[in-house]
Formats: sequence, C-alpha cells, structure tokens
Amino acid sequence: MSGLKKHLWNDDKQSAISLTFDDGMKSHLDLAIPILENFGLAGTFYPIAKGNWETSLERFRPAFENGHEIGNHSIHHWCSCATSLDLDNIGLEYRTLDELESELQLADRRFRTVFPEIDQWSFCYPCYNTFVGRGKERRSYVPVVASHFFAARAGCEMSVSVNSPYHADLHCLNSWKCEHQSANDLIGLVERTNDLGGWSIFTFHGIGEGHLPIERCDLEKLCEYLDRARDRFWVAPLINVAKDLYASWTKK
Repeated sequence: MSGLKKHLWNDDKQSAISLTFDDGMKSHLDLAIPILENFGLAGTFYPIAKGNWETSLERFRPAFENGHEIGNHSIHHWCSCATSLDLDNIGLEYRTLDELESELQLADRRFRTVFPEIDQWSFCYPCYNTFVGRGKERRSYVPVVASHFFAARAGCEMSVSVNSPYHADLHCLNSWKCEHQSANDLIGLVERTNDLGGWSIFTFHGIGEGHLPIERCDLEKLCEYLDRARDRFWVAPLINVAKDLYASWTKK
C-alpha cells in the first residue's frame, strides 16, 4: 500500500465532506434543506418508512429533485436496548439476522415505491448499531446490509471518525455525531479532515429543536464555511462520495 499515490477526492480535492440528517424530521424540511440550498450545498436525508410511509417519504421528493440524496433508515428503527429499563423493550439484542434482512427488504421496497428513479441506495444504521444478539450470539448485520445497499453509514468513537480513502468500509462508514456541537467545533473537524486528506460524514438530527439538536445558527455557519472553502474540499451527498471512492478502487 505504500506505493499508492495520494488520493484526490472528485479528482482534485484534498478531502471530502458529507452532511447527513437522520429520522426525517420536520426541521430538516423547514430549516436544514433551505440552509443547505442557500449555500449551494446538497445533503443526505434518511427518513423512516413507518406509519403513513408513502406520505412521509413523499415530503422529501422536492429535496431529491433539487439534488439531495434520500437514503434508507429502516422501518422500525431498531436499536440496542442494553441501557433500557423498560422490561418490554425488544431491541437488537433480541433480533436475528433473518429478522433484520426481512426488515431491510421491506424497507427497500417502500423506499423504491416512492423513489423509483433511484437505482443505488445508501443505508443508515439506526442508533449507529450494527449488530443483533448478545454475548456468544452477537452477530454483525453489516454483511446483510452489504448485500442490499451500495453504502451504509454507522458511527464511531469521536476521536477517530474520518474515513480513509484507502481502507474505508463502504458498508460501515464512520461518522461524527454533531448534536450539541458549536460551529467552531464542526469547522475544526472539517479542517482536521482536510489535514488528513480523508472523508468526514457529519450526522445531524434536530435543527434548532427536537432530539439530539444543533442550533440553527451553527449549521448556517458551518455551511457558510463549506461554501467559502470549496477549492479545498469536496462537499457532496454520501452516495456520490461512496461511488467516487469505489471507482477509484476499481480503476484498471
């Protein structure tokens, strides 16, 4: 590997940045998308296909038509229940790989019903969890995701969340958890990414409200900074960067 040339993202950029938004929240439609578009940026949105799922997913069609990515975030949003004090919480510790595969297949059909134009999808692991079972029965469901999706975003320790252009796992991508972070904190991560020449994926939930929020002004300041520094790094939806990286690996 030491003989590899230094990777350039999108042919000429030092690093790559993707902005991702989980759970299909109202603030994504009301605030995040207008902020991104005001600075000419495109993000990745991961709504959930539950309840009145067709109507819920259709809300994101204008965003898709404006160049944003729509990704799959499951139906039931199963997470670990290891810290839950609810006796009836049946989380990933009690699920099987077969159950997860059925969940992903049904979710895939629902998303494709609303967005038939999309031929390659990315997936977002609910709560960043990538396993089922516990103890000796604990199993990764990353291979199941890899059989159905082009790429998938997970999480990571906050100290090591940059993705390598040489060794990244496209089906278990690291991401920065952005809740309660200031614009200066996020810009610092952008600059750290650029120094390393890697790919950082930022994970947002609520914008100015809701769970795991970031203040609206901090998202605006981050987007303004990204807009001004386009000559140094590539800002693009997750699926775009994943395709670019895969293409670089498979060039003859």
